[in-house]
Amino acid sequence: MTGQATHTLVANRISVNRLDRLRVRHLKLLELVATAGSLTAAANALHISQPSATKMLQELELVFGRTLVDRTTRGGTLSDAGERALERLRIATGALDALGQALASQAELPLVRIGMLPLAGVSLVPRLVGTLSVKSQLPRLQLIDGSVSSVLAMLRQGQIDCVIGRAETNNTHGDGDEFDIVPLTDERFEVACGRNNPLVRTRKLGLPRLRDQIWVLPPRTTYTRKVFDAAFVSLGLSPPQPHIETPSFHTSLATVAESDLLTIAPRSAVDYYAGLGKVRKLSLMYPFQADYAVFITLKSTVKLPALRLIQTTLQQLTG
Repeated sequence: MTGQATHTLVANRISVNRLDRLRVRHLKLLELVATAGSLTAAANALHISQPSATKMLQELELVFGRTLVDRTTRGGTLSDAGERALERLRIATGALDALGQALASQAELPLVRIGMLPLAGVSLVPRLVGTLSVKSQLPRLQLIDGSVSSVLAMLRQGQIDCVIGRAETNNTHGDGDEFDIVPLTDERFEVACGRNNPLVRTRKLGLPRLRDQIWVLPPRTTYTRKVFDAAFVSLGLSPPQPHIETPSFHTSLATVAESDLLTIAPRSAVDYYAGLGKVRKLSLMYPFQADYAVFITLKSTVKLPALRLIQTTLQQLTG
């Protein structure tokens, strides 16, 4: 073994030994400095003295071999190395929070925290729950609705265990190399209207005809609205402007059920409301671009058995 290799091995052993000495307060310290803006404020939040906080920071910097906090006249800010360390430490603190929730009640059942687009709550998650319930394998679930960016941020920080999102996630919301992304199913967008809308009697409707209708649409920033607008633009048409704008397709579908307005929504949501006799699906000449659901986890974290069960079950349901 070369001298350099020996030095690296010894350094790694020292680092591992020092990591064993870190406590939960060490993990919290960097986040408190980042949010409070000074080591003094972080010490107050942890109910410890300023010298104790300084010693904790020195211990952290000794473990990682880097300066983690840059001192300024206004307090302190995380260095670049501190930011990278905090990204990882947030995953650890998120795991500790999950442990507390898991053991708070029904400790005999595993807990899985799922961040998801609202679409997943219409079909995928109910089918998942139904399948695992029949098999008596249903873990406790904590379901959190949100936008793609919000649930991915929670995943990165260890606040949730997985995300049911869409296929464009790794292209538009950060470095896809940090995620394990498993394809689930495609989800077409459909145009829906009330049961008595005269358009239900027309076959193969084209976009020029639909452009003159009154619409309930999601905001411009949403993926659904981008798909909607792009379809009109591809034909050289300016997209219709919404008479009502709402991010909730539940609100959109309930609204068109009681009016002559139209809306666009994922197929599973339209089918659900159509099954209740609330809306009708229009026949289109050309379908809108499909959305693709995916199951996302962090590569850097261990997949617990309950999380693997959920992933496998979703793949079986959508395969």
